Amino acid sequence: MKILVVEDEERLRDALLESLRMEGYLADGTGDGESGLDMIRSGLYDLVLLDIMLPRLSGIDVLTITRKLKINVPIILLTAMSQLENKIEGMDSGADDYITKPFEMKELFARIRMIARRSTGSDSDKDNVVTCGDLELDTGSHSLKCTLSGKSIPLAGKEYHMLEFFMRNPGQVLSRDQITLRVWGYESEAEYNNVDVYISYLRKKLLFLKTEARIAAVRGVGYKLVSEGGDEK
Repeated sequence: MKILVVEDEERLRDALLESLRMEGYLADGTGDGESGLDMIRSGLYDLVLLDIMLPRLSGIDVLTITRKLKINVPIILLTAMSQLENKIEGMDSGADDYITKPFEMKELFARIRMIARRSTGSDSDKDNVVTCGDLELDTGSHSLKCTLSGKSIPLAGKEYHMLEFFMRNPGQVLSRDQITLRVWGYESEAEYNNVDVYISYLRKKLLFLKTEARIAAVRGVGYKLVSEGGDEK
């Protein structure tokens, strides 16, 4: 899961990003509503933590525009304002949840897990498996299993985040730029060919598992996860 933190208090934003990454999430951050909206529109994020009091565009403005654009990414509002009318305004504008500062990180993580279960339709309290065809990706242990062969294999950090992106978007062509931004982030200095290197790693692991899934190249564009029989160039 990749999370965007839109928070103008730099110390809080940095603390949130560090805590999220320590929990195994991919995370990017920004300090104003306008850039936050641009990043939301990229479609790279699975969840947004959005402060209400922001420069350039308020959190409510960002939320309202996001929903008008039919972008359904889950959004949790973060604010120091505890008045009932602020909560109502946020929820009426399309927020999925609301948490008042100061808050405990354990509570925030619980709310993130709750929204993840809700968005995937899972009733499981653990909700730690992403499935796609005969593949099962454990988001806790970062292990990948093929249900047909019964084999499993652990994935390293970047491998895991890249394959999770593919498995959450099966059959969709993902460009190298999209993959780079998703896995390495906006501030990364990762080289362009890093994507190809990790695709090679993942292909070898998929072959080991004897899965029907393959990562196929789409010439001049990027890659997509397909079932056996897709054209891999």
